[in-house]
Amino acid sequence: MSAEPETTPLAKVTDLAVNLPTGRKQSVDAVRHVNLEVFAGEKIGIIGESGSGKSVTGRSIAGLLPTSPRVKLEGSIIVDGEEMIGADAAAWQQVRTHKVGMIFQDPLTYLNPVIRVGRQVEESIAPSKWKNRDPVVQEKSLNFLRLAGFPSPTEVSRKYPHELSGGMRQRVLIAIAIAKRPRLLIADEPTTALDTTVQKRVLETLATTVSETQTSLILISHDIGVVASMTERIYVMYRGRVVESGSTSQILSAPNHPYTQALLRSVRSLSEPDVDLYSIPLELRRKLEMEDVA
Repeated sequence: MSAEPETTPLAKVTDLAVNLPTGRKQSVDAVRHVNLEVFAGEKIGIIGESGSGKSVTGRSIAGLLPTSPRVKLEGSIIVDGEEMIGADAAAWQQVRTHKVGMIFQDPLTYLNPVIRVGRQVEESIAPSKWKNRDPVVQEKSLNFLRLAGFPSPTEVSRKYPHELSGGMRQRVLIAIAIAKRPRLLIADEPTTALDTTVQKRVLETLATTVSETQTSLILISHDIGVVASMTERIYVMYRGRVVESGSTSQILSAPNHPYTQALLRSVRSLSEPDVDLYSIPLELRRKLEMEDVA
């Protein structure tokens, strides 16, 4: 007898609004009234141009916004049945330790340069034991490095981040993220700084690890091809709002919103390499801005 499908989202965002300071007395509505959800084992994508609010939405779900009192967060973020808006730092730490993992786009920024790679994976597995060099924790860290695509994890574990290539460092971040066995993994532009060949390997690694660990995935990217190959549903963001959402196949084949249509037209076609890159018309942007005001 087959299991009943999940009816309650693993993570649900309702009417999320985020206001961030940009100057001494200035601020910007980085996210405005966003609604999205992801179910257990589901893979969703968030696409849109730079500045559309994708990363801020992802960081909000992981509780990684700046801690300044000038940062205003409103709405609802429910993770595994628990409301997180208004939660204290300890509650968010528990969520990041046991439920939500995050992969960032710049691995050198998030890896400790003076600690060997293996030790950093061990710390993710057992924050209270990694300094004691627990052999069980060490073996688990090697298994996660192997799962992240390293055929010789012992050799890699002894290296410092600067001794690895960009693609290898990104795979280390994947190993660190999945080592916590999170129920939800948020990948924020995980291949932006990588060349095409390395990008392909990292994405294959991410897809494999998510599948093998049955982890839900939120993939944030401006690369529509990447999102198309890895997700089941897509949310399209523009000016801090979700302007369209639906199944990946429906959004990419028959988009309804004029911004989504224009965004898809701006993707370079390999079949027509000499055609000028499409730019979203200024008239359309002004029209969408007027709709926001209205």
